[in-house]
Amino acid sequence: MKPLLPVWVAALLLAGAAQAQSYLPPEAAVRQAVEQSPTVQAADAARRGTQARADGLRAGPHETVVRAIGQRRWVRDGSGQRFGEGQIAIERPLRLWGKSEADAELADATLATGRVAAQDARHETARQLLTLWFAALRASQARQAAQDNASAAAELARITERRLRAGDAARLEAELAAAEQARMQAALAAAEATETAALAELQARFPGLCPQRCAPAEAPVALPEPPTQPAAPSVTQMRAHYIEHSHEYLLAQAEEALALRQARRTDLERHPDPTVGVFATSERGGAERLAGVSLSLPLGSVHRETQAAAALADADAALSRRLAAERRLGAEFDVLWSLLGGKRAAAQAQARAAALQRSAADRALRAYRAGESGLSELLAVRRVLADALLAERLARSEALESDSRLRLDLHELWDFDD
Repeated sequence: MKPLLPVWVAALLLAGAAQAQSYLPPEAAVRQAVEQSPTVQAADAARRGTQARADGLRAGPHETVVRAIGQRRWVRDGSGQRFGEGQIAIERPLRLWGKSEADAELADATLATGRVAAQDARHETARQLLTLWFAALRASQARQAAQDNASAAAELARITERRLRAGDAARLEAELAAAEQARMQAALAAAEATETAALAELQARFPGLCPQRCAPAEAPVALPEPPTQPAAPSVTQMRAHYIEHSHEYLLAQAEEALALRQARRTDLERHPDPTVGVFATSERGGAERLAGVSLSLPLGSVHRETQAAAALADADAALSRRLAAERRLGAEFDVLWSLLGGKRAAAQAQARAAALQRSAADRALRAYRAGESGLSELLAVRRVLADALLAERLARSEALESDSRLRLDLHELWDFDD
């Protein structure tokens, strides 16, 4: 059974889990899309090959050999006698010196490596899906912001046109409002093209991924409140959990175990396997018959010693790769955790800034309608509001992506290890 996260870690990471369906695709669709990925299918094929190789290791490399010899005998004593003779032998090498047990352990290590490699392929594919999904989400957020800006610009153009007909505005203001409306329409067209391209890439990489949900909801997604920053020991425990349950680390660990088993097995090859057999011989036309047992034993050579030394060096290299993966994953967690905290704080700050700027824009619009300010001032405030709203939505989606990425790497989101 997969170890569970401590309660405090689950509470820390899953603060917004109840709202996950509002911005993530359904898990069933994700699983289907991942399983249909060519990368995952290739990993499954490689795992089947690993299974076959493991079965071969358990069976052993030795085969039974049948040998048949036919010969003619001439007697040179003046009698001119000739005899047909022959021999049949059956031989088979024996796995001794604990090699059968070592091969079984090597087969188990091979299977474990293939299984973790297949899990790692699914996890990496899920990472790619998550990245493309949030790219589409950000593109949708940008398109929604551009659509809101275009609607606001159109409303402002209508207000200015009414004021122009009433004689409360100059022709210049109407032209400025119309130009602002055209600019917002151009921005909306560009945002729609970007969203279409992001969705097209998502669908091309993962065909059939919930087509009815690929365009995120029209309403902005509410970002869950960030949890309280945990104490240092808590983060340390989470960091250890992140490393120890990472597929990259598990794969390096499995490869290290495989290299150690291979080194032990190669070391046993310094003791050659004997070959035993039985034979039956017919001589002098069947007048003489022989039966016996044969035994052959290769003499050890320097080649066997060098192979064992090379396998031991490979095991040392695998150990170093595991240690390097541990350090790299620790640094990766530190970066992800720092980015998550920073992006959550940025999203909250952008939300406050957007709320204040929206209030300021409303007051500026009321002042413009009342004739207390000019259109230039209102346009300046509206442009700042447009930038603030876009920044708020992008910051929210980036914080959601960081949170989802960390939960995915901690196997609390879309876990494929089962």
